[in-house]
Amino acid sequence: MRDVSGDVISNESIEEIEALVQATDNYGPENDLITRCLKKFPLNTDPDVVAMKIGLIDITNSTHLSQHKSKISMVELANIIAAIPDVDERIKNGDPEVVNIIARSNGKINLFSFASKYCCYHNSNLYENDDFSILDTVLKEYLPRYFDDVSRGQIQKWQDTFNYKAYNDYITRKLDELRITVESRKRKFDHFVWYLNR
Repeated sequence: MRDVSGDVISNESIEEIEALVQATDNYGPENDLITRCLKKFPLNTDPDVVAMKIGLIDITNSTHLSQHKSKISMVELANIIAAIPDVDERIKNGDPEVVNIIARSNGKINLFSFASKYCCYHNSNLYENDDFSILDTVLKEYLPRYFDDVSRGQIQKWQDTFNYKAYNDYITRKLDELRITVESRKRKFDHFVWYLNR
């Protein structure tokens, strides 16, 4: 595991890493592709459109949904998302409960990481907001190495109990404590942790 003791989390360092992330051969072009697709197909009410967006976000973010086909199908997940009342308005406004609804899916699997990414991309790339924080294996592993007031066990508990709001509020509080004020700070903080520890 990488030693993070030399990493300085500041507005400047976050912007420096963001520039490196955007310049990568895969992330920058893929992020642009996601933005274009979400702007062409913004709504999440048609299961066919939702299925295409699930596939795009799954492939570009390595959430490995296909490994769980015995627990949930693409059709089922697309229908679950499309059936969420006022789903688009709620994602636009940063409603954390939407992550929990998608994560619970059909009750057979916890899709917390995928759900956080699905909502984050729509909120950020489509609506240009910064209300959602992504949770993935890199963040779960490295947040406790950056911050001594959270453990991997606590993060896992938030995931297991579908308490996305607690996780998202924790990230917000830490960014406030660090006086991180850059635009899209949650998205860029995710990139900072991911890029340095991938």
